[in-house]
Amino acid sequence: MPPPEKLFVYEIQGRVQPPGALTGEDFLGSWREGEYTYLFFSRPMAEQVTAWLATAPEGRYSSETFLNYADWEAGQPLKATSMAGFHLCPVWETPEPAPGEIVLRLEPGLAFGSGYHPTTRRCLELLRRVYELDAPARVLDLGTGTGILALAALALGASRVVAVEYNDLAVRTAARNLRHNQRQSQVLLIQGDARHFAYPAADLALANIHLDVLLDLLKIPEFLHKKWYIFSGILGTQMDRFLAALQSSPLKPLEVRDENLWFTVLAGKV
Repeated sequence: MPPPEKLFVYEIQGRVQPPGALTGEDFLGSWREGEYTYLFFSRPMAEQVTAWLATAPEGRYSSETFLNYADWEAGQPLKATSMAGFHLCPVWETPEPAPGEIVLRLEPGLAFGSGYHPTTRRCLELLRRVYELDAPARVLDLGTGTGILALAALALGASRVVAVEYNDLAVRTAARNLRHNQRQSQVLLIQGDARHFAYPAADLALANIHLDVLLDLLKIPEFLHKKWYIFSGILGTQMDRFLAALQSSPLKPLEVRDENLWFTVLAGKV
C-alpha cells in the first residue's frame, strides 16, 4: 500500500511501549529519542493516547504534531529508481527493470529508507563489488534501516543475514520489506543496539551507521573476524577519525567511495 497522506505524531515524556489496543492498522511505529517516545499514526489518536497515559505513570503526554507524509520525507517520496544494477521499486508500482537489473520491492515507511541517500548508493556499489570477487554466504547487517542492503545481499547470493536495527520504525518497515520480497525465512531481524550484536559469525559485515558506533565496533575483538567489511555513514572530516581507528585494527581499507562528502569504505583483514 502507498504511504499515508497524513502523519499524526504524539510526543510522550518517558520511554514507554504502547499497549496492543493502540497498535492496530493505524499505528505506524514508535521512535525513542533520549527520554521521549514518539508514536506515529495514520489518523488522529489523541483521545486514545491520553486515555492510555492516564493509566501509565511512566509516561506523560507532551505534544502532538500533524504533518503531510511528503513533508516528513523532505519532499523526496519513494519512486522507482535504478542503481548499482538494482531496480528499487515501490510496492505500489509495477517494476520496469532494465535488462539484467535485480528488482527489490520496497516501502520506505518512516525510516528514510528510499535508497536515495549517498551512503545507500555507495554501499550497494561496494556490495556488488564484493560479490564479484567472492560469494559471502553469511552476512551481518548492522543498522539495517529498511532492509535494503540485507535484501541486496540475498539477491546477490547470500544465504543468511542477521539484520540489526535500533529504531522501532525502521524495524517494522524492514519486516514488511522482507515479506514483500519473500525473504523472511533468510533473515533474522533483531531490534537492538548494533554494538550488542557484533558477535555473530559472518563472511561479510555491513555497517551503515553513526560514526561513534563504527568506532566502537572496531574495538570489539569478536567483530574483527569477518572476511569483508563495508562501512558507511562517515561524513566529511569524520573520515580522518575513522581511518585512524581502522589503521589501529586488524583491518585495512581496500576501496573508498564518496558522494557529497559521505564516505563508504570496503575493508578486509590485513
